[in-house]
Amino acid sequence: MAYLNTPPSRSIGMGARIYDAWSTYRGEQRQNALYRETTRQLGGLSDRQLDDIGVSRHDIEQLARGQTIMR
Repeated sequence: MAYLNTPPSRSIGMGARIYDAWSTYRGEQRQNALYRETTRQLGGLSDRQLDDIGVSRHDIEQLARGQTIMR
Protein backbone atom coordinates (compact mmCIF):
# COMPACT_ATOMS: atom_id res chain seq x y z
CA MET A 1 0.00 0.00 0.00
CA ALA A 2 1.40 3.41 -0.94
CA TYR A 3 1.07 6.47 1.22
CA LEU A 4 1.00 10.01 0.00
CA ASN A 5 2.68 12.37 2.44
CA THR A 6 1.17 15.75 1.76
CA PRO A 7 0.51 18.35 4.39
CA PRO A 8 -3.12 19.08 5.05
CA SER A 9 -4.32 22.08 3.12
CA ARG A 10 -5.23 25.08 5.15
CA SER A 11 -6.35 28.49 4.20
CA ILE A 12 -4.40 31.42 5.52
CA GLY A 13 -6.58 33.89 7.32
CA MET A 14 -6.34 37.67 7.27
CA GLY A 15 -4.57 37.73 10.64
CA ALA A 16 -1.85 35.41 9.39
CA ARG A 17 -1.37 37.51 6.27
CA ILE A 18 -1.03 40.68 8.31
CA TYR A 19 1.41 38.97 10.66
CA ASP A 20 3.50 37.70 7.72
CA ALA A 21 3.58 41.16 6.13
CA TRP A 22 4.54 42.77 9.43
CA SER A 23 7.26 40.17 10.04
CA THR A 24 8.68 40.79 6.58
CA TYR A 25 8.62 44.55 7.14
CA ARG A 26 10.37 44.24 10.53
CA GLY A 27 13.01 41.94 9.06
CA GLU A 28 13.77 44.45 6.33
CA GLN A 29 13.96 47.23 8.90
CA ARG A 30 16.47 45.23 10.94
CA GLN A 31 18.56 44.59 7.81
CA ASN A 32 18.55 48.29 6.94
CA ALA A 33 19.53 49.25 10.49
CA LEU A 34 22.39 46.74 10.43
CA TYR A 35 23.53 48.08 7.05
CA ARG A 36 23.52 51.67 8.33
CA GLU A 37 25.40 50.71 11.49
CA THR A 38 28.00 48.74 9.52
CA THR A 39 28.61 51.59 7.07
CA ARG A 40 28.77 54.08 9.96
CA GLN A 41 31.35 52.05 11.84
CA LEU A 42 33.51 51.23 8.82
CA GLY A 43 33.21 54.81 7.56
CA GLY A 44 34.54 56.05 10.88
CA LEU A 45 37.80 54.15 10.48
CA SER A 46 40.86 55.86 9.09
CA ASP A 47 42.26 54.84 5.70
CA ARG A 48 45.16 53.16 7.49
CA GLN A 49 42.82 51.11 9.68
CA LEU A 50 40.78 50.08 6.65
CA ASP A 51 43.97 49.11 4.84
CA ASP A 52 44.99 46.97 7.83
CA ILE A 53 41.79 44.92 7.52
CA GLY A 54 42.02 44.80 3.73
CA VAL A 55 39.09 47.07 2.88
CA SER A 56 39.20 50.15 0.68
CA ARG A 57 36.87 53.06 1.37
CA HIS A 58 34.89 52.60 -1.84
CA ASP A 59 34.15 48.96 -0.92
CA ILE A 60 32.38 49.82 2.34
CA GLU A 61 28.83 50.01 0.94
CA GLN A 62 29.15 46.81 -1.06
CA LEU A 63 30.71 44.99 1.88
CA ALA A 64 28.00 46.19 4.28
CA ARG A 65 25.21 45.24 1.88
CA GLY A 66 26.67 41.78 1.35
CA GLN A 67 27.02 41.15 5.07
CA THR A 68 23.52 42.30 5.94
CA ILE A 69 21.84 40.30 3.18
CA MET A 70 23.49 37.10 4.37
CA ARG A 71 22.04 37.41 7.87
